[in-house]
Amino acid sequence: MTMAQPTSAQSYANQGTTVSQWKTANPLFDAIVGARSANTKAACIIAAQIEEDLIGRSWPTGTIYGSEAHLETRFGVCRVVVREAVRILESRGTARMRRGPNGGLLILAPSMPIVLEALDRYVTSHCRELHRGSGGRTILHAVHARLIGSGPKICVGAGLVDFLEGLISAVDQHAHEGPSGRIPLGAAAESARSRAQHIFRLLMKDLNSSHEIDRRLGSELDLCDRYGADRDVLRQAVRVLEFEGIAESVAGRGKGLMTRTPEPAALCRLINCYFTAARVTPSDAMSLFKLLSVEAISIAAEEATDGELARLKDVQRLLHAADVPVTAKVMQEAEESQFGIIDEPLVDILLRCTKSYSTWWSSIRNPQSEQLDIIYRAETLKVISALLERDVTAAATAQAAKVERLNGLVLTQGHILAA
Repeated sequence: MTMAQPTSAQSYANQGTTVSQWKTANPLFDAIVGARSANTKAACIIAAQIEEDLIGRSWPTGTIYGSEAHLETRFGVCRVVVREAVRILESRGTARMRRGPNGGLLILAPSMPIVLEALDRYVTSHCRELHRGSGGRTILHAVHARLIGSGPKICVGAGLVDFLEGLISAVDQHAHEGPSGRIPLGAAAESARSRAQHIFRLLMKDLNSSHEIDRRLGSELDLCDRYGADRDVLRQAVRVLEFEGIAESVAGRGKGLMTRTPEPAALCRLINCYFTAARVTPSDAMSLFKLLSVEAISIAAEEATDGELARLKDVQRLLHAADVPVTAKVMQEAEESQFGIIDEPLVDILLRCTKSYSTWWSSIRNPQSEQLDIIYRAETLKVISALLERDVTAAATAQAAKVERLNGLVLTQGHILAA
């Protein structure tokens, strides 16, 4: 089969321009999850846009999003780029290309094994193991007890309970069995249908063999020879790595495919996709965020070091300055100064994805909204003040109140948008 290819470098540039024109951003989601650098590869932008579109459409599982030719026309790119985007979606279990009559991009509901495998890749890229210490596991079990234990319960839907129980089961298995209890590559075997997926898993095996960041895996030619893949297939596999932020292609002598510490945006979006397909409501996700954040803040109040308290004081001064708006950067620094104290990547990613979920249904998409600025500034200062005093009870109470006020603002605006 002859593949449609751009005829020049200018063609690739034009594709980038086309993509940037139709991409719809959610700046509040980016601010919450901590997306610092946008992935400019066309395939990555297209894959993210398709997932965001499906979230906005309440995840129509089983429907056809469009044929390959339709996607080429819609996004103004060649077939090679569309196939790279499709491989990204297939690796995440959010869609797959169905061939033949009446075929096209079939929308799938992401499975829990795929989510667990992605969580494992992300967390091990940060600290080399799914279960870093007892803190994260303790928090998960405490939250689970609040949801379904014998005491007063918080009413949430089955989709969220299934997610939390599946996650706790995986973490417990790893804690009890060590490395043999890790989520194995191939747990999501249904997504490993293509040659590109096989190459992706070989790349992940090589990545997991080293603890180094910014390590060179090889040039495109080196990797094609090593894995016995042609260039198009290798690029499809590499785009999956780049989409997750695990590696990036760097041009120049002595460069090539380089490892990196992943950012949380792609994983948070995948979990948001799972929530949408599982019919988890924004209020359910926010209930989980509230429980997680209160437990985390309570531990932070007890364990903060002098250096971490100094960082909190810097943020406190920043938020007290009326002439300094609460930008995405300020919000990220404020949140990381609080929740970074517990140093649990798994809990951190859960906080980001549950907090960001409701933004897809809210009319507030601007992190510099005046209403958001006022509430966020006032409530965060209360939490920080309690942390600086090492007052566990006050910190937990302030965090719960902060979540309630922000939740009221975002979900109220979401109801307005729905109406």
